[in-house]
Amino acid sequence: MRTSCKLIIILCMPILLTGCWDLIEINQYFFISTMGIDIYKGEEHPTEGAELQVERGEITPKDRFIVTYSAPDLRAIGKSPTSEKPRIIMSSVSNNPYETTRELSTRTTANFTFRHTKVVLIGEEVARNEDYMREIFDNLGRHEQLSRKIIVLVVEGTAKEIIEIEDPLEPVTGFLIDQIVEKKQGSERYNDMVLEEVLTELYFSGDVLMPKAIPGKGEVKVAGSAIIKDFKLIGWLGEVENVSMMFLMDRVSTSLVNVEHDNTVVPYVITNTKTKCHITTDGDNIKYIANIETEGYIQQYKLGAKKEMTDQKNIMAIENHVEDVMEKQIESTFKKLQKEFKVDAIGLGRYIRKYRPDLWDQVKDNWDEIFPNIEFEVNVDASLRRIGMTK
Repeated sequence: MRTSCKLIIILCMPILLTGCWDLIEINQYFFISTMGIDIYKGEEHPTEGAELQVERGEITPKDRFIVTYSAPDLRAIGKSPTSEKPRIIMSSVSNNPYETTRELSTRTTANFTFRHTKVVLIGEEVARNEDYMREIFDNLGRHEQLSRKIIVLVVEGTAKEIIEIEDPLEPVTGFLIDQIVEKKQGSERYNDMVLEEVLTELYFSGDVLMPKAIPGKGEVKVAGSAIIKDFKLIGWLGEVENVSMMFLMDRVSTSLVNVEHDNTVVPYVITNTKTKCHITTDGDNIKYIANIETEGYIQQYKLGAKKEMTDQKNIMAIENHVEDVMEKQIESTFKKLQKEFKVDAIGLGRYIRKYRPDLWDQVKDNWDEIFPNIEFEVNVDASLRRIGMTK
């Protein structure tokens, strides 16, 4: 019996004592945190010494994109760092992101890995090209290392411009944007969709609201949305407009609504909200009804105000103001999607297909023409639960 046990232990030892399967040290990896994709127009190559593929002043098929990678510099980490730079940025002109990886690998001893990638940034001009967007999202969907939970944003400008910004608190762009999106505060001001959700909407209809990144002086701002129709950027939604759409999609966890009451701006902080939607039909007419319930509290009022916050009539008046402001903002933004952009970017068609398949069978072939003409109604029920301390 003892002999058998010893034999089993000896046989298992080679398995237990094995090291890293690929025999590559961690400091030999290039852990890409951010990927940025821009259009190449024949300008000076972003990295010296790289081969230019320009013929007769025109961009050849091999010179469509400038792809930029950013990664933390592992040499700057530890007790005895050998580098003062917290990150490494590499760029290349290429036909597609996969070719970029192959080309950049000839300029470094590091091994590229995308298993820790946090963010993909798509430049504005790339996003305005339907063919490029179809190719890029096909690439992202097929990539064997990229997580389906990464964040994909459209940049108001160029992706490289965002990546080159060095924030004093978090200089590695991918980690910075990931932290901005992950936190709850202010999250209703952008549509925090991950790659998997974006791909689902694009495969269903080609329409989606993607989060927008804006470069600033030494900072990156994530706010508003890029309106994508048929895989192509056709416009933007501002921060306040994005809040309205987030309510309709029931993606708000907390928010703030400013209302004017008794010559005072009163901030109503929403702590809980629920949106219920349903579709009604009358002949050929379709009506979309959104009922939104919110709960919240008053963050501030005004010292010495004649009307006390404990007065029930005063509370009801503020609730009515909140309902009126929210209904007008949401209706205005929805009409903008309907009439100006004519795009179902909130997934109403997908909702009808799921809950009213009989109706969807009737409208799916002409949904692009039907959506701009459906009737819309929004009803907000705001409840003021707490008024804070007054004395």
